[in-house]
Amino acid sequence: MSDYQYPLSTGRSNILGTEAFRNLLGQSLLEAKKEVVILSAFITLEGIKWLNDNFSKNKIKCTIIARWNNGDLVQGSSDLECYEVCKKNGWSFKILKDLHAKIMLVDDKDLFIGSPNLTGRGMNLVPVSNKEMGVKLEATPSDTSIINNLIEEAILVDDELYNQFKMWKDKLPKLKKLSYPEFPDVIKNKFVEKYNKLWVHNFPWAKANELLALDNLSDNANHDLELLGLNKDNFNSDLIKQNLLNSRVYNWLINQIKKQENEEIYFGNLSSIIHNSLLDDPTPYRKNVKELQANLYSYIKVFLKNEIDIDVPYKKSERLRLKN
Repeated sequence: MSDYQYPLSTGRSNILGTEAFRNLLGQSLLEAKKEVVILSAFITLEGIKWLNDNFSKNKIKCTIIARWNNGDLVQGSSDLECYEVCKKNGWSFKILKDLHAKIMLVDDKDLFIGSPNLTGRGMNLVPVSNKEMGVKLEATPSDTSIINNLIEEAILVDDELYNQFKMWKDKLPKLKKLSYPEFPDVIKNKFVEKYNKLWVHNFPWAKANELLALDNLSDNANHDLELLGLNKDNFNSDLIKQNLLNSRVYNWLINQIKKQENEEIYFGNLSSIIHNSLLDDPTPYRKNVKELQANLYSYIKVFLKNEIDIDVPYKKSERLRLKN
């Protein structure tokens, strides 16, 4: 595991995509023993609830620092109610003017730095999320000293200050949501996703039947719930299918099938294409790629039977074809 986390032998991980960053942070939070510090310009309820769900059950000191300027709160980039969750958990919530950093420190040793804010879109907790990047580092005493200085500089939110913010927001006139003119097609067409590359975390990590087993979901099945922007209390077969059709891995697969002669593709050929399409470094072994591929096939067989046909012609390997 240590070789995977720090393969560059410089006390840091490879560059992590959104979900890999979030999952590694979640693992560190679950193992926390004494203190967690979160600096994030924007913090929403989706993000703070994810933090709460992934927090160690031990009595851990936690300090959260956001920016909370007027524009953030009016536009919903940050949620006032995050303070209430922090208060309930005994966490300190602070404000640091002009904060733009995204830094997470666990037990003065695991340091996460990157672009993700502690929000639904930033941590890939909702179906349409941001493309974020980050790294995990081994914190140095100098790092922790700088972070402690920022904590000292920040203003502590208490009930009195929170209520002042709340009264200010409650008195705001109803603001019209800004709308912007669409780009012309000649520009929009340049931004159509080509779906040529993937990350391991874009694939299902469990079989479809594991996701449908509501009780005692495995970590891999929970990954798939998050991948599809769902949660244990609000998902069903229709929602799974709908979000699967909008997923990156599905659109990547459709793109690959359409590129093939006769628009059909066999298991072995697709395994090679997956291996060559992955952005992760190091690239997973072929065996692991085939496991990811088998998981994806299980979702197709359960949820996408009307979109993709899977058969075994001439007693060969499984073949994928698009249905008209």
